[in-house]
Amino acid sequence: MGGAGYLYQSANTQIKNPAVFNKTRSFTTSIVKYPASIRSQSLNLNLPTENFVFSSSLKHLSYGVFKGYDEYGGSIGSYKSYETWVDGYFAKKINSFPIYLGSSMSLKSSNFHNANTKNLSTSFGLIKNFKNENNSIGISINQFGINFFNGKRSYTNPRIVLSSSKKLKYLPAISYIDFLQEKNHTEVFMGICFIYSEKIKILAGSSTRKFDQNTSQSLITSILGSTGFGLSYDTKQISVQYGFYYYGIGTRVDGLNIGMSF
Repeated sequence: MGGAGYLYQSANTQIKNPAVFNKTRSFTTSIVKYPASIRSQSLNLNLPTENFVFSSSLKHLSYGVFKGYDEYGGSIGSYKSYETWVDGYFAKKINSFPIYLGSSMSLKSSNFHNANTKNLSTSFGLIKNFKNENNSIGISINQFGINFFNGKRSYTNPRIVLSSSKKLKYLPAISYIDFLQEKNHTEVFMGICFIYSEKIKILAGSSTRKFDQNTSQSLITSILGSTGFGLSYDTKQISVQYGFYYYGIGTRVDGLNIGMSF
């Protein structure tokens, strides 16, 4: 949904409120294809109970193999550039209010030739449902922690996200809107999920990044920039999600997610 949907229930995603209460016991795998042959793969396990949900995922992003050279132009062999991270999510339903509380912990390792970065971060979230899970508001503080770059320590700035979802009255659809603030900069993400049938959903979304990424190359590029589209097919046993996202310069990212319930 173009970066929107912090309250949308999707297993393999980096953009979600940690308090999202996914009631489906599932194992999912996904692959994302970026420009320049960059690819990422991920695995996720989601284990719900009546009042608790625990999920964990392993992700790997490969930038490829490169030839290394010293300051004199001499070859020093090939090297790989990649990022790997492991995270865990825990969400709890508070029946007396009712609200959902959640937290997550993430450990990320990045390797770029001689540069090595380790990051440990955490996130917290709260979600309040009204009529049901499709009419909700939420707040989350995301990815604040500590970095170690070649042994030097620094701290990351947290992302504060205010989110809402609403079942539309006259359309078979759910709208999502997220306000993200980081370093005194605010971005707005908007998305919609059309419920075509019990099994099929169509998703679309965009954000204010459309204006920042607009290069005015062409009318089509300006319209599609910072916009995402997706299709979801979900049965009781198997779910398949496919989506793609356009950057403002016209490049495209494709993703496929396959899950199995057990």
